Amino acid sequence: MTINYLLLATMLYFLLGTAVGSFLDVWARRILRGESPTGRSKCEDCGHVLSASDLIPLLSFLFLRGRCRYCRKPLSWQYPIVEVGTGIVFASLAFKFGVLGINFKLLAFVPLLVAVSALIAAFITDILEQVIADKFLFVGAGAAFLYRATFYLTNFDSNGFNLGLDILGALGVFALFQLIRWATKKRGMGDGDPPLGFAAGLLVGFPLVLVQIFLTFTLGGLVAAVLLVLKKKHLKDKVAFGPFLIIAAFATLLFGEYILDWYLTLLSF
Repeated sequence: MTINYLLLATMLYFLLGTAVGSFLDVWARRILRGESPTGRSKCEDCGHVLSASDLIPLLSFLFLRGRCRYCRKPLSWQYPIVEVGTGIVFASLAFKFGVLGINFKLLAFVPLLVAVSALIAAFITDILEQVIADKFLFVGAGAAFLYRATFYLTNFDSNGFNLGLDILGALGVFALFQLIRWATKKRGMGDGDPPLGFAAGLLVGFPLVLVQIFLTFTLGGLVAAVLLVLKKKHLKDKVAFGPFLIIAAFATLLFGEYILDWYLTLLSF
């Protein structure tokens, strides 16, 4: 592939990600308000139905200077952040897995993007209200299973042994999180964290699930320590765990092999 083609393909996946991120943001916020995910988009302040020109990912926010066209109330910066973040994740995964055109790997990449999208939706609701909807978990786990299965098929490894290890690893994460909930009397984790751990663990597969768990608790511990030092949180305050798990899952998908190789090399000394 030429450099120009790689840049174009990566940009297309970024644009796809921004569009998906825009939908996920609206979907997540509607679920938190108990609204249907279908129906025309409206301004959350004035209730005016938004036109197509108001819904262009990133560009509408920039052209409107972060304000509603009709009531001029400020729009949440959450919209462009989620759109850009999803675009970066989509483009990075496409580049990492070499899915920058129509090829056999696309069969596995589509369910991967579906699973990633479900995790992003869960990220939004968990960080806003510490709530993870069951539908995000079901979609995430189902798409993750489909991704792992098609991944092995497209790599001509269809004996099912590796898929079995992936499922066992995900079940191990689920059991670990349930044990933490039991040990902390449900203060350490919420109801949605164990099934979210299963979905995320299945997505990265074995043995990278070990890297994911390490990154999750390392990132969570560092952020919690900073919040305590800055007195933004106290020891008895709850901090959403899901976002750390989801960030760790994405980092593991992109860099997990390098982290695991580095650690194994370190142990060899």
